[in-house]
Amino acid sequence: MFPNLKAEMTRNQINQKDLAELLNLNKATISDKMTGKVDFWFLECKKIRDFYFCNLSLDYLFEPKEELNKEEE
Repeated sequence: MFPNLKAEMTRNQINQKDLAELLNLNKATISDKMTGKVDFWFLECKKIRDFYFCNLSLDYLFEPKEELNKEEE
C-alpha cells in the first residue's frame, strides 16, 4: 500500500518489527497498516518519519499505491 515507505525501509534495513517497537504496537497491527487494512494515525506517520527518515517528506513516504498508479497512466 505504501511503496515508498517499503522501499525506504528496505534501503535502511528497517523491518516491521522495528516499526512495531517504535510505535508500541504488535507486528500484526503494523502489517495491517502497511497493507492498508488499518489506517496509520498522523502521529504514527510523523513518529516513523522523524525517527527513521527525517530527510523525507510525509507525503512521499505515505503516498498510497493508487496515487502512484494514476500518475503513471
